[in-house]
Amino acid sequence: MDTWNLLLQGFATAGTPINLLWALLGCTIGTAIGVLPGIGPATAVAMLLPITVKVEPTASMIFFAGIYYGAMYGGSTTSILLNTPGEAGSMVTAMEGNKMAKNGRAGAALATAAIGSFVAGTIATVLVTVFAPIVAEYAVRLGPPEYFMLMVLAFTTVSAVLGASALRGLTALFIGLALGLVGMDQLTGVARYTGGVPELMDGLEVVLIAVGLFAVGRRCTTFCMKAKPPKPRTSSAKFT
Repeated sequence: MDTWNLLLQGFATAGTPINLLWALLGCTIGTAIGVLPGIGPATAVAMLLPITVKVEPTASMIFFAGIYYGAMYGGSTTSILLNTPGEAGSMVTAMEGNKMAKNGRAGAALATAAIGSFVAGTIATVLVTVFAPIVAEYAVRLGPPEYFMLMVLAFTTVSAVLGASALRGLTALFIGLALGLVGMDQLTGVARYTGGVPELMDGLEVVLIAVGLFAVGRRCTTFCMKAKPPKPRTSSAKFT
């Protein structure tokens, strides 16, 4: 019961007018940042960290939470309208939402993303608050065997959803593994496949790769459609 009491107390604190204004400001800034591909909520929060010096700790945390949730939702706008995800979590939105936009249902797709983001965010907050102590207790027990089985599960899942072409799916899988090897090894500290470039020591950003692939794919499709000569129109009328 202590967890539920603390959760209700937190909602009561967040529901005060001044904290709601900070949440509104954070969501507005976060949504604008989420629309811009490649920036992300983590970068936005890092740039706005000095605001904690002048703002109450509770209000600043609510402000940063609003930026995070707003940025995660803002990525769906470009995903649906431009087929370019602003965040890695918006890739599925780009796959399904852009189809709705092409069929003239962009408004419905944007409304579904907004409502779903709010409902899922609220439910996730409650579940994390309730089950975080239990999950943390078991998370510290994970060792090399458990991580190995997680990798096996990931590969098995990928192989199960390869689709009609197993060759293309396996090719994409191994290309992703090769890109994931770039950077510094977390266990040995040895730089791998960086080519002497210091910027690659931290590895390749998933967001940048995802945004680039979706944007380049869309540009190539548009270019091919423009370059392809139109088919001659044939009349179906029969002359006698």
